[in-house]
Amino acid sequence: MAMFTLNSSSGVSSPIGSPGGASMNSDVTIKVPFKQRTKIGIWNVRTMAQPGKIQNAIQEMRRIDLKILGISEMRWTGANHCDIEDFKVYYSGLPKKLEYGVGIIVHKSIAPKVRNFVPINERIMLIQMEAAPVNINILQVYAPTSDHTEEEINYFYTQIASITRKIPKKEVLIVMGDFNAKVGQGRTGNHIGPHGLGERNKQGDKLSSFAGENDLVIMNTFFELPPRRLYTWTSPQDGKKEGLIVRNQIDYVLINQRYRNSCKSAKTYPGADINSDHNLLVAEFRVQWKKLKTNQSNKPYDYRKLKNQDIKKRATEMLKKELEHIKNSPETDVKIDMINTAIKKVKTEILVRDPTKKKSWMTTEILELMEERRIKKQHDKSGYKIINTEIRRKIREAKELELKEKCAEIEMAQRRYDSFNVHKKVREITGKLKKKTVGKLENEQGEIIIDINEIKETWKNYVEELFADQRNEHEIPNTMTGPDILVQEVEAAIRSMKDGKAPGPDEVQTEILKLLEENFIIELTNIYNNIYNSGIIPHHWLKSEFIVLPKKQGAKRCSDYRTISLMSHMLKLFLKIMHKRLYRICEEQVSPTQFGFMKGLGTRDALFSVQVLFQRCRDMNCNIFACFIDYQKAFDKVKHNKMMEVLQDSGMDGKDLRIIKNLYWNQSATIKINQENTDEIKILQGVRQGCIISPLIFNLYSEAIFQEALENMEEGILLNGKRVNNFRYADDTIIFADTAEGLQHLMDKVTNISRKYGLEVNISKTKSMIISKEKIEGVQLIINNKVVERVKTFTYLGTTLNEDWDHSQEIKCRIEKARSAFNNMSKLFKTHNLTVEMKMRLLSCIFSILLYGVESWTLTEATTSRLETFEMWLYRRILRISWMDRITNESVLQRMKKDKEIMHTIKRRKLEYLGHILRNENKYHLLKCILQGKVYGKRGVGRRQISWLKTLRTWFETSTTAPVSSKQQPTKSSLPE
Repeated sequence: MAMFTLNSSSGVSSPIGSPGGASMNSDVTIKVPFKQRTKIGIWNVRTMAQPGKIQNAIQEMRRIDLKILGISEMRWTGANHCDIEDFKVYYSGLPKKLEYGVGIIVHKSIAPKVRNFVPINERIMLIQMEAAPVNINILQVYAPTSDHTEEEINYFYTQIASITRKIPKKEVLIVMGDFNAKVGQGRTGNHIGPHGLGERNKQGDKLSSFAGENDLVIMNTFFELPPRRLYTWTSPQDGKKEGLIVRNQIDYVLINQRYRNSCKSAKTYPGADINSDHNLLVAEFRVQWKKLKTNQSNKPYDYRKLKNQDIKKRATEMLKKELEHIKNSPETDVKIDMINTAIKKVKTEILVRDPTKKKSWMTTEILELMEERRIKKQHDKSGYKIINTEIRRKIREAKELELKEKCAEIEMAQRRYDSFNVHKKVREITGKLKKKTVGKLENEQGEIIIDINEIKETWKNYVEELFADQRNEHEIPNTMTGPDILVQEVEAAIRSMKDGKAPGPDEVQTEILKLLEENFIIELTNIYNNIYNSGIIPHHWLKSEFIVLPKKQGAKRCSDYRTISLMSHMLKLFLKIMHKRLYRICEEQVSPTQFGFMKGLGTRDALFSVQVLFQRCRDMNCNIFACFIDYQKAFDKVKHNKMMEVLQDSGMDGKDLRIIKNLYWNQSATIKINQENTDEIKILQGVRQGCIISPLIFNLYSEAIFQEALENMEEGILLNGKRVNNFRYADDTIIFADTAEGLQHLMDKVTNISRKYGLEVNISKTKSMIISKEKIEGVQLIINNKVVERVKTFTYLGTTLNEDWDHSQEIKCRIEKARSAFNNMSKLFKTHNLTVEMKMRLLSCIFSILLYGVESWTLTEATTSRLETFEMWLYRRILRISWMDRITNESVLQRMKKDKEIMHTIKRRKLEYLGHILRNENKYHLLKCILQGKVYGKRGVGRRQISWLKTLRTWFETSTTAPVSSKQQPTKSSLPE
């Protein structure tokens, strides 16, 4: 190792990697290992939201050999990271507005060293990097200007001070960015050097205090340089008058005192250009980066290669060769290991994703113009402006060409019926291909957690607490009934498995399991039968991996995130076979008021039931008192002992019970945070996430609760002489009655029995509503001695319900959501590079948003007119026709070469749904009763309000009330009343 001697008498301390500090103002000799010099830049670019800005920054990084560049005024929305050419860009901004924002661009050679990224807010972000022997923390900031209030500026410094205190003292801390402060000339203590610029202002005092209190040194005040190498910002007033120079030093790089000597220089590069009023500030550090081992499991694989018949044949032959001795092994675990090894070999040798460089719209001509503009920056301002105008024009042309090429790719993919690439290209053009937003994590005291180990521990504790329970051992009856698994069942399950799903910890992928030939499927069937008959599940199948996704913008606490479980695809296949068997039991025992996870039923049936029944009750002056129940993490709070009792009572086969019991009692999980996993956690309650049989288990569990709670209850709505008092879609539950007392009685019983089964009602999210023609005041619903909030509107299964039961409000909401989706895709709809036919295919996506829940709508002339008006608005936008052009709707339709579509689609779907209900007497008996059954009450005087069936009779010009048999297709002359 190369060594050198450093003599210091300037009050500097030891460099990065040194074991300790030096005494101030004394000669000291420190032996330091030779380290790599790394340039780190700081630049306020005014905005990165303009096309071409990020490429401009990268070009300058290459020219100056910058490895890291901190950006102020990034102006990108959200917080995330992305790859651009040979660089990784981390950024933190506002959720929606293109204001403020910070970012750090890291070269690909250093990017793997980034261990943690913490987006604090739109002005502060942190990356933590692995170096030797201590880690490096870079805090990029953008301070408020003097136009902001004193409170905002103080809050900014309070935030960065709280972050710096969380960084271990032994680690390197670099705080850099645009501080909008002038510290001025003259030395201040040990934290500000003598070579600053100008006079200190009020914000400079704050920066000085911050640096002194946190033992930080402002490095670009310690190097004696000419003024042109010191100033970082040029005022708009600069040069307005002859001899007027207004240039200040407001961007700084700070480092903790202990490692100040690792900074070998800090100076500005006035010649660097990005069309900003700030100069690039570059600090050169002596750094020794930590060597990291390559993680082979993170290699990207391209399973779509298997669509190529030659590659598929190669993969199948390799799999066959690797598994030719599988019959010779008697042990189930060994056979599974052989399958895993064979699949891994196929992936690594055949399916590794080919390195492809993403085609960029940026041209060499534009980059050369940017370089020419840079050269003219210092001495030819008029030439600079001319070239800048030319660059903007060239960028517009390049972006238009890119759009044209992508539209051609969409057309080509559509002709090949390649829906995957059609969807992908559409998302690329509309900007919807960005990854999920990266969030930050706070502890119980509201403090941001910085340390990755503390983050992992916090998540581990949260998940352990979430799934903790006093679970006892559960005995399974000795009668082990259950038929063996058939080869045909395995084949059917493999065919029905969906592609493109993330693998579990064993990294076995469904796409490769589908390559197994018949003789190997027989072996797989034998493996499954051994497991099924013995009840012993391979230990690595019992391990799940949780990944966390934020539920909303600005997620801070663990409860603001959703945990997604990744499990073995081999286990998924096994459970898919069990699912077919268990579903028959579930279908027989679950009430018809449960619409979730039931074959042939869905949200439209739940919405139809609620909408039509409540409307008919209102027409008959039958008041409805409803409660929309929200359970606290219902799926995660299922008690395993209770669950097994419910499953035993369902009449499930003994072997199936044993498999489920072993699956739940032996399972464990880890949480994956920043590519690192926590220690294993025991899951003691809740249904298994990502498991195909979990919805069936939850339905049986929920059914047991409501059967016990509502047994012999006389409260509810009287329909055909029977009481109906609940509708459920999984855990989304509506309880209702025709009196306030009845609803209170129902809720008391449901709340108590739910608690017995481990489910708690979330009072803050549970709401009540009264649907009546008359105003009813002074009625309160009490749960757990707390008043449930009464609301006028409520969103149930994505549809807005209101106490007046006016469908026009929901239709207005659907129109606005469809309009918003159209505007997000306007770049595609307004371009001349796509055919009208292709645009109409894309428009079907907008129609699907508009017509969600249409089967339950009751339409009037006003709402019909509003829908048709919106349809014509869409066509006019596609053709770029303004209302001011005075072009009739008929002419617009002629240009589109089509007729009006929305109302035709609505009529067709409602009529088809009616026939669907009437043809399936057994399955849809409840829906038929809701539509045709007797609702008890007295109709009010005056004209009847238009009903669901009335709209159909009006559309198809019939007034008949003849009943329709369950096997008869409804026609114009046979619509029921």
